[in-house]
Amino acid sequence: MTEPDVLRQIDQAAKQGKISEEARSHLRRWAEGQEYGEYHAVIGELVRSGLWQELSDAFGGLIPFGTGGRRGPMGVGPNRINDRTIGESAQGLASHLLGSLHGRTSEGPPAVVIAHDTRNGSRRFAQQAASVLAGNGVRALVFEGARSTPELSFAVRKLEADAGVVISASHNPPSDNGFKAYWTDGGQVVPPNDEAIIEEVGRVKELRRVPEERARAAGLWRDVGPEVDAAYVDYVAGLCLSEAREIGAVFSPLHGTGTTSVWRCLLKAGFEGVHPTVQQWEADGEFRGVPGGIANPEVPAALEASQALAREVGADLVLASDPDADRLGAAVLARGEWTFLTGNQIGILLLDHVLERLKERRSVPEGGIVYKTLVTSDLIDRICAAHGVRVRGDLLVGFKYIAEAIEQLPDPRLFVFGTEESHGYLRGPEVRDKDASQAAVLLCERAALARAGGRTLLDDLDVIYGRYGVFREVTKGMTFVAGKGGGRGIDTMRRLMDSLRSDPPRQLGPEKVFTVADRAEGTVRDAQSGRVVGEVGGTRGNVLVFTLSEDGSDRVSIRPSGTEPKIKLYVQVHSEPGGDTAVARRRADGRAGILLQAMDALAGERTRL
Repeated sequence: MTEPDVLRQIDQAAKQGKISEEARSHLRRWAEGQEYGEYHAVIGELVRSGLWQELSDAFGGLIPFGTGGRRGPMGVGPNRINDRTIGESAQGLASHLLGSLHGRTSEGPPAVVIAHDTRNGSRRFAQQAASVLAGNGVRALVFEGARSTPELSFAVRKLEADAGVVISASHNPPSDNGFKAYWTDGGQVVPPNDEAIIEEVGRVKELRRVPEERARAAGLWRDVGPEVDAAYVDYVAGLCLSEAREIGAVFSPLHGTGTTSVWRCLLKAGFEGVHPTVQQWEADGEFRGVPGGIANPEVPAALEASQALAREVGADLVLASDPDADRLGAAVLARGEWTFLTGNQIGILLLDHVLERLKERRSVPEGGIVYKTLVTSDLIDRICAAHGVRVRGDLLVGFKYIAEAIEQLPDPRLFVFGTEESHGYLRGPEVRDKDASQAAVLLCERAALARAGGRTLLDDLDVIYGRYGVFREVTKGMTFVAGKGGGRGIDTMRRLMDSLRSDPPRQLGPEKVFTVADRAEGTVRDAQSGRVVGEVGGTRGNVLVFTLSEDGSDRVSIRPSGTEPKIKLYVQVHSEPGGDTAVARRRADGRAGILLQAMDALAGERTRL
């Protein structure tokens, strides 16, 4: 039991405005409840130390299911990842699963596949989730070691399970972890299931769990065997579209699960000229071999060690996957310099490769479709139009919306490709999440074809730009920290979105804003008059899009993260085909940079008000 003095200090802090009433309520519940006994000492120490800013954030709310599931810093409190919140997540999933059964026809208890990445605590959290699921009469099918998120998605479908769980925080810092829930189609949960699960989480009073030994004896806990690994690797390798294999490349898993997925798929596909980055190879939750411990293949610095190795072995392509191996980053050596490829550039190269190879085989599916998120390059649309393939580009950010769209197809064979600007790609629909393995195999294949023709991937990009026009996309993330008065960073983020929504800019830098599309409201307004001039299609979500051209090809988009106190800015500008591509690229780079600075400055002004 927590000392009475600690409870008095909590109440006093709330009266003084150091913590919110919601934080006080959560703090007292955790400090007094026997079910939270293991955290009483830590709470007491934080309170006595007067760390109200930390306590305000840790106890000021519940971690929501956002675009990447439920993730955040590890620590004590309902807004942190710990044994209790992982257990509550599993309890909520079990309750919703048992209550819905979503048309199950199979006999026996429902089954949930559980995977985890290489982060600190991931194995323990996976076991915690399994014990809670088993305690609710749900079969837990647990991978015996770290496995990638896309393999989990594949396993849910392969094993005909009812749901899946991945313990991972993707590319977040080492301090973080998370819980991602998947449904029977192998895709991440989307509305209404995600909302229903978090409602069930909010109702949890106690965790029903059983020890592993008892769960195994009852047939409610079993290992996922190596046959699933083999089936996944075979499936990815089978997506190849050419025989080209001569390539010099380096791959790094950034201390994550890419060793069990990306690496094995590359070898199975026959890419023998790929070298491992040894200093980033072993599983390490601190990501010590990566600068700053940031194991994110979207960050160029994460690929520097691989580039150094590539120079030693004579390779001209570097690949890296994040800890749960769903994202792929890449850099290309051309004319003696390394160029980091953006997520859009990789997606453009992969899509063009897939469609060109399918065209050669005369196997572009009639009625085929490509999916992308609304902040992904419109160059995708032009490539699809040239090949007679449909594209749907109004999907909200988050690959789960691409998975949802695939599930709604009358025939999954109509799915051609899926891409999002944040380094996420998918070709084969037996996986329903972005997959670094599929992307790596296809990019190596494209690079081998380019090499056979005396070109680099950068040369191929220039050919694409010359054919369809130069598109330049830049992004920036803005993170908001808790205020001195105890205010949460997420509150600042929300205020900024509210301000931009109620008073949108009419000018960004030197450029006029034509329209403002509000994906939450579902409207398109004239930026100068404020009049509603159209409607927004697709799923509703908290995204604002400011167009800078009449056709909307030039735009700035802004959206808040679903899991962190962070806002992302996206800029896209373009030029039509024709003329000097190099000159067009330089102009686009300059224009995009100016617009990003203008939007960044506007956001700074609004958050200081």
